[in-house]
Formats: sequence, structure tokens, C-alpha cells
Amino acid sequence: MTVGWVALVLVPAMATGQTATSPGVSTGTAGSAAVQVYRNAELHLTFSYPAELAPVDAAAVAAVGRRMVYGSSEESDDPDHPTPDLCTKLLLSVGKGSERQAGTWVRLGLLDENAQCFPAKVFQNKKATDALLRNLVKQGTTVMGMMPVAQPVGYLLQGHRAGFCGAQGAPVTDSDVQTGGDQLIGVVAAVVDGHVLGWVLETNDPATFNRLLGSPVDLGAGKAERLFPGATQ
Repeated sequence: MTVGWVALVLVPAMATGQTATSPGVSTGTAGSAAVQVYRNAELHLTFSYPAELAPVDAAAVAAVGRRMVYGSSEESDDPDHPTPDLCTKLLLSVGKGSERQAGTWVRLGLLDENAQCFPAKVFQNKKATDALLRNLVKQGTTVMGMMPVAQPVGYLLQGHRAGFCGAQGAPVTDSDVQTGGDQLIGVVAAVVDGHVLGWVLETNDPATFNRLLGSPVDLGAGKAERLFPGATQ
């Protein structure tokens, strides 16, 4: 584990307000940085992310969503349980570069996990909800060849219960081959008005990872907050 990378996870960059001109994805600024802004009226969600990121294939993000619902399994053994495709709705998949090429690459995804895919009782009290969120972010970042940088942590994101977990390493592919240099993956999950939202962050650059953790999020409270404010210990 690289100590410098862990420090970045626990002390994300500051992020300030953003501007946007129209619904959906639009352009704006967060502090001095150019951003694109994703808006979802149904969820009362506004999320700003680096302007240089463009739409990318969603397969890798969807795979994280399946892990969040089913752990390491791609399928459910329960015939009455919804399939992964019904549990996970992809809201955003953007990135830059590729892990198969030299240089910095990044993927950023936003998922809406169907709350009906989880036992109803886990949303009935804070303790059970927090346990669910810790489990989801841990499952989302559990990848062969990668090690957790810290235990899952819980916090409030604009008053909504949220959890974060990160991992670092060189993932092992289905052919038992590691893909190359170290990379980071982070998952934030938050319960928002009957939805479980999941942000997926993947990159080989610590500074970029830190920047993504500082992305402004507004869930209808009026003033954006950083996606992850730091470990609450």
C-alpha cells in the first residue's frame, strides 16, 4: 500500500459552488476548474465533474454495480430475486484514456441501485442503513489484486446517509493476468429518497482521484457539498 495515496483518500480536495445553464449535462465552473454538470430532476440531483471527461463504454461501471448488489457473484441464485440489469440503472459513465494505454486514465460513473433489490428492513433504521452502505461500498471495491486503503466509512452527504470505501492495486483479469501499474477505485453510496445512488471512481492518478472525491454534489439542499468530505473518525 502506498502511504501517499491513502493520505489523498482521507483528505480530498476542496470544491466550491458550480454553475449550469440547462437541465441534463451542461458546462460550468467549480472554483477555477471547468466542469460539466449532470442534473436529474427526479432525484433533485446536481453533480459536477471535470470538463475533460467524455462519455465512455459503461461496461466497467456496470460491473461495479453488479458487485454492489450481489458481492462477487454476477448472478443471483434466488429465482425470485431481480436480475442485475433490473437492479442497476446507469445514470452517467464518463472518462478519459484507457488502462490499456500509457498515461493517465480515468473513469467516473453514477448508478441508481433499485432499493427493491435490498431487504426493506435495512432502510427502517439508521444502524441497518449504515451497515448496508458499508457493505455496498466494500463489495464495489473488492477486486482481485487490489487491497483496501481503509475500512469503509460513513458520513452525511447533505443530510443523507452515505458510505465510502477505496482500494488500490493492480487488478487481475479473468485470464489471471494483472493489468499493469497500480490504480485506485473508490465507491460512494448514498440513500436518497428511496434510491441508493452509487458513484464509481477509477483512475491510475492519485491527484485525479483526489479531485473526483472533491466533486460538488447537490441533493436539493441548495448548497453543494464535496462527494467525500474526509474520514469521520
